[in-house]
Amino acid sequence: MPGTIVVFGAGATGRGHVGLLAWQAGFDIVFVDKDAQLVDTLQRAGRYTVHLFGGRQPQTVDVTGWRVYHSQRRDEIAREILDADLVLTAVFDPNLPDVAQTLARAVQQARAAGRRRPLNCLACENMMDSSSTLGRHVTALLTGADLAYAEEWFGFPDCMISRVVPRPEPDPLVILTEDYNEWTTRAEAFMGPPPAALSALELVDNQTARLERKLLIHNGGHAICGYFGYHRGHQYIHEAVADPFVLAHVVNALNEIGEVVRRRHGFSAESIHEYKADLGRRGAIAELKDQILRVVRDPIRKLAPRERLIAPALMAEEYAAPRAWIVKGIAAALHYVHPHDAQSLQLAADIRSRGLEATLETVCGLARDSMLTREIADAFQQGQ
Repeated sequence: MPGTIVVFGAGATGRGHVGLLAWQAGFDIVFVDKDAQLVDTLQRAGRYTVHLFGGRQPQTVDVTGWRVYHSQRRDEIAREILDADLVLTAVFDPNLPDVAQTLARAVQQARAAGRRRPLNCLACENMMDSSSTLGRHVTALLTGADLAYAEEWFGFPDCMISRVVPRPEPDPLVILTEDYNEWTTRAEAFMGPPPAALSALELVDNQTARLERKLLIHNGGHAICGYFGYHRGHQYIHEAVADPFVLAHVVNALNEIGEVVRRRHGFSAESIHEYKADLGRRGAIAELKDQILRVVRDPIRKLAPRERLIAPALMAEEYAAPRAWIVKGIAAALHYVHPHDAQSLQLAADIRSRGLEATLETVCGLARDSMLTREIADAFQQGQ
């Protein structure tokens, strides 16, 4: 029989993707969230509804029978973790240190209780080295016997997820999502056998390749669609996909990104083509009402050296491969400014005060005199 899975993050991804898949597999689900109002709403309702689109027929799933805790109830959550089969996070990476506080307490309780079976903790975040980053936060809080116990029994295999789940608005008890799942984790870092009932989770030997294919093609294409869609005045991704101007930029950029991913990891041309086609089908689902502002937010994070826009541009430079359309996407991100997006305001202020080249050096890790910097500067000057 399936056991218990603890999910940190009761937002859209936690409840509409990994938590839903675990619940559908028969696991007892424990949600944890820092939003007191959301926790109270979920506790009072005792159920939430997920509408899935993109398959042959739309589906509606009513999810019941779970428990939910506020994230500050650390001792109670640690006791839930004591008997858990898996721990998942869907919290955004700045919140991982707080999750680590609770997991460190769970390590101490598990050692004191004599638990002698592995517990894998998967950080389901859009980032490189997600779970191993969480693991470093946890072990930094431990010493002596607790640290030794964690290293023996707690696994932090890096993880990748792919499913578009827009923020549940206006009703937090109703989630719209696509009927699509890609969820992988690093097989060699997974401690013990995987939960047999959780067939949606795929243990793979090429996690880095799968992660970069997803992060660069899916997230990169999504971001480029979002930034150009924003500049064209669209509100939703499906509107941007239907705009020939935006679509041309996305398709051409994906052709360049797909080629460098293929070269880097040895994927077949056919598999890359299908992965790009999947993204187009998924982006056109009007029922999701996937807001462009959700996709483009936090541009400083999205322009980091290992992220979805700069990483494929650097790979293309390494291979002397075409990258003009990727560069146009980077320029579109640099031009994005929204009054309610603090990172966009900071980025714009840096460009004004320090200059574009200095900003690219700080944000993107690009040398001021590099060819890629010059290419981005030329595209940026051309405007939107």
